[in-house]
Amino acid sequence: MVTLPGPPPGPAPRRQTDAEPCQACEEFDLAEAVARAEHDASRETDCRVLRRRHQQADHGGQQP
Repeated sequence: MVTLPGPPPGPAPRRQTDAEPCQACEEFDLAEAVARAEHDASRETDCRVLRRRHQQADHGGQQP
């Protein structure tokens, strides 16, 4: 079983700029790719939903 990434503990994360990648976004992308490769559509959808929630909370709703 793969653990889905979550926001890091501690103070609120700072806003990312276009020049610097967001580690949490990259982890959600990787987890989604792994789920797709394992034909786990439910987990793949979960990753997309969690990434979208993360983007809204930590990136002001922007989607790269």
